[in-house]
Amino acid sequence: MRRSQRNLILAVVIVVGGLFLGRYYAKHPATTTTTTPSTTSTTPSTSTTLTPPASTSTTVASLTTCRGSEFTGSNVGSQGATGTGYDTINLTKVSGNSCVVDGYPLVTLLDSHGVLSGFTMTPSTNFLSVPANAAPLAYTVQTGQRISLQLRYATIAAGTQACASVSQVNVQFVAGDTPVTVKFAYPISPCASAVGVSGFYPG
Repeated sequence: MRRSQRNLILAVVIVVGGLFLGRYYAKHPATTTTTTPSTTSTTPSTSTTLTPPASTSTTVASLTTCRGSEFTGSNVGSQGATGTGYDTINLTKVSGNSCVVDGYPLVTLLDSHGVLSGFTMTPSTNFLSVPANAAPLAYTVQTGQRISLQLRYATIAAGTQACASVSQVNVQFVAGDTPVTVKFAYPISPCASAVGVSGFYPG
C-alpha cells in the first residue's frame, strides 16, 4: 500500500473518531459532583407557655395607701356604758388623689406633756356602733370624704391605779407616716393599759 493511501485512511479514521467522540460528549456532558457529608442535629423539642400580661385596670388594690398629710381630724365626742368609754374620731380627706384605707389605724395617746407610755392599743371589733363593730375592709377615699374610727377604754380604775388624761391622739395609716393630730375639747380618761381600736369605716 502506498504511503499516500495510508495517510488518507488515517485521516479518515481520525475524522470519524472525532465526530463519534463529539457526539458522545454532547449526549453525556461531564459533571462535577460534590458530596457534602450530611450532619443530623437533633434538637430537643421545648414547650413554651405564654402568660397574658396582668390587667392594668384600676382596682382598690392598685390605688395609693392614704397618708396622714392628706387628712384633718376631729373628735366627735365620748359616750360611756357600765365602766367603759367609747370615743369617735373623724378624719376628713382635704387633699391629694384617691387613696385607700384598709385595716386598723395606728393610734398614739398624748396628754398635755406629750406621748403617754404604758398603753397597749389593741385592734378590736367590740363597739356599740355597728360600723365600728364590723371587721375592717378596704375603702377608697376621695377628697372631701370622711372616715371614722373608735376607741374603747375602761373608765374605772383597778385598785390604786390612776386614770390618764388624754387630750390628743395621733392617728397614722402606716407606720412612720405623718400622723393626723386630733385634739379633744374634753380629755378622756382611760383607766387601764389596754385600749381597743376599731378599724377604719366610712364616716
